[in-house]
Amino acid sequence: MYIFFSKVINLKILGIDLAGKSKNPTGICILKDKNVILKTVKEDKEILEIANMLKPDVIAIDAPIIYGKPKIRKADIILQKYKAFPPILSSMIPLTLRGSKLAAQLSRYYQTIEVFPTATAKILGIYHKNYKKTAELLYLEVRNKHELDAYICCLTGKMFLEGKTETVGDETGEIIIPK
Repeated sequence: MYIFFSKVINLKILGIDLAGKSKNPTGICILKDKNVILKTVKEDKEILEIANMLKPDVIAIDAPIIYGKPKIRKADIILQKYKAFPPILSSMIPLTLRGSKLAAQLSRYYQTIEVFPTATAKILGIYHKNYKKTAELLYLEVRNKHELDAYICCLTGKMFLEGKTETVGDETGEIIIPK
């Protein structure tokens, strides 16, 4: 059913499409062995509980991870061709602050990477403006776009563990995308 995860064995990956504010939906994708679980949550506490129960090999999060004041990084400039929004955009600042705080907590215990699902989908040739068409292409049942993006975060995390990704950016921040 899930074409990209059909050969996965003994991996645990957590994909997070983080919302800027906890009152908004955050998409979660849990990959454990060959099982894919999609959820929508809101609070950081829920995300941390899921991570602690899963104990993932990698957490792939769609949110700018910047320690310190939000700024434009080399990675953001490179990914502009995939329509990445700069972390200093007023609507992105809450996401950047929340994502950085959550990533700091998660990275104490788990390998945590920043990903950009739109870039992954475009690079892999599965991107459609209508998220439902992308989900259909993947034979995936999602309740919302956030769950689809979380799935694509998970996919990027799987590719990362398989050595099929590249890192864009520099010491100011790195984003993982497919090769």
